[in-house]
Amino acid sequence: MQVIYLIRHGETEFNRDGRVQGYTESPLSDLGVEQARRLRARLEGLAVDAAYTSPLSRAQETCRIAMDGRGWEARAGLREIGLGEWEGKRAADLRREFPDQVKMWFRSPGQVRIPGAETMADFRRRVTGELDSIRAAHPDGTVVVIAHGGVICAYLTSILGMQIDDIWRFKIRNCSLTRVLFPQDRARIDTLGDISHLDGELRELPDQRYRMLP
Repeated sequence: MQVIYLIRHGETEFNRDGRVQGYTESPLSDLGVEQARRLRARLEGLAVDAAYTSPLSRAQETCRIAMDGRGWEARAGLREIGLGEWEGKRAADLRREFPDQVKMWFRSPGQVRIPGAETMADFRRRVTGELDSIRAAHPDGTVVVIAHGGVICAYLTSILGMQIDDIWRFKIRNCSLTRVLFPQDRARIDTLGDISHLDGELRELPDQRYRMLP
């Protein structure tokens, strides 16, 4: 049976500071590096047929640490959603500057148009196409995918037949693990956003104002 592990990268400096990332590069924080090490211990005994990651450095660094010498491949379609003019800004500032647009981002993200950004529909189409391609290459295998919170949420809505506007109904923390089984090619989620391997190595931001992605 095909098994896909969907893993979000470790905490970055932008995550720590409450900044929007998207395509923008931000290195792992010290906590993010430790989270990736904890993830490595979680994956150590797992027989993996293939591993893939986003081309963004935060995902690749998490993958390098967690896979511990095992091979992996970066795929362009696994990048986080491009957020255009919002990238690099603090979420708290965006909430002050664009309160109505940010409110809609959480309630009806498919209707939001950010200058220079991908649409939610284009993003989900990209992510689903890439992961469908990966699945087709390993029909009976176990695959690890280390990417981004938005990528994981978008794919889950797609395989579960949910609407685009349902994308933020999942809580996907840094370095969390989500496992999807495909018995008879039908998706079944048996682990969602698991962080037991982190053993408390988390940072809970004090106020939801700082949060723009899972």
